[in-house]
Amino acid sequence: MPAPNSMVAASRSQAYEQLLAKLFQRAGWRVERQPKGVDRDIDMVAQRGDERYIIQLKVSSEARRDRAVPLMSQAILEAQGAAQRVSGGAIPVAVLAADHVSQSLAEQVKHFAERNAPNVGIGLMDAEGFRSFQGHGLEWLNSERSRSLEGRSSAKPSSSFYLFSDLNQWMLKILLSQEIPESMIRVPRESYENASQLAEAADVSVMSAFRFVRQLSSEGFLEENGILGLVRVEALLERWLAANQRRVREIPVRWIIRGEKSQLESAVRAYVSSLEAGALRHKQRLGGQLSKGPNRICLGLFAAAEAFGLKFVHGALPHIYLERLDEESLSQLGLSMENADRHADAYVRIPENPEAIFRAAVKRNGIPIADILQVWLDVSNHPARGRAQAEIIGKRVLSKLLKKGRA
Repeated sequence: MPAPNSMVAASRSQAYEQLLAKLFQRAGWRVERQPKGVDRDIDMVAQRGDERYIIQLKVSSEARRDRAVPLMSQAILEAQGAAQRVSGGAIPVAVLAADHVSQSLAEQVKHFAERNAPNVGIGLMDAEGFRSFQGHGLEWLNSERSRSLEGRSSAKPSSSFYLFSDLNQWMLKILLSQEIPESMIRVPRESYENASQLAEAADVSVMSAFRFVRQLSSEGFLEENGILGLVRVEALLERWLAANQRRVREIPVRWIIRGEKSQLESAVRAYVSSLEAGALRHKQRLGGQLSKGPNRICLGLFAAAEAFGLKFVHGALPHIYLERLDEESLSQLGLSMENADRHADAYVRIPENPEAIFRAAVKRNGIPIADILQVWLDVSNHPARGRAQAEIIGKRVLSKLLKKGRA
């Protein structure tokens, strides 16, 4: 695996710092990152009452003993030196982070620290949720690795599985869509220097954004110029198209009572209006806490292209994205699955990437519409002249994006 560039290395360090700071803050500690008046090289100070930790964190690109022990030694010396210079006393804490820390490596490093620096609190943590701390009351930070992540080193899914996971697709839309009109995709409109800033804008965890940025970099899709900038965009989109070919759950439906040509738009608009009013009443009853989110909806594929004024394919049945399939939602829309196999009026899609689809959807005349990037992805492989529809979208909307950063 190639060594990460300096921008991604900085993002990695900031991601772990932010994660550790949040753990302390949730436990009632006041945290100051890169504190003034202590030591400019110290990462953070955590204080609660009379207790104070001076914390120095180091990140290793490879979780091996010959790399981990020297880095931990450096962190110990720096934390000790800073703690000695603080009036009123403080406990030095040295923390080592890496993508994956095995239990055996954690024990080796802690044993080394216990023999050589018993007055220092020690911690090890990784991107998979594993945390192993010891000394000076730090054990409350300990956490086992998620079972779903165990054994991945010996049986890794394909890289596309990770790169195009649901939240990764959402973050990818954010990075790709800064030049796409706001009327065609709803994303935060900013530049991002690191994974922490991207995580805040995307409303995802710092570690999710960090892993996403790290993979983009390792696969050569990220440039280093002070901001998170994509390169080889055409190749990246080709990978995304290939990943998007996996089977989508699609259910034929028919109108219970057939109406006018604009029946679908009217039904979706009324459904959304009812959904929003019901969600507000439910939220008020529960004191601001929703027990279950609304069943999100938007137009997709050719119906969405038509709503954007980009209709090319005539006669294709409309598609609706619903977050989950239930008869109550279909009934509200005036649709039914009964006998729809032979006489379908529309198709309902249940997406595997609901956050990427519904967060980026835009509203026109009270109707949610899948964003233009999603439409382009979905129609590109559709048998009903989908490629021709995708070319129209590419020429009229995505031309700058498709030419950007060609290798």
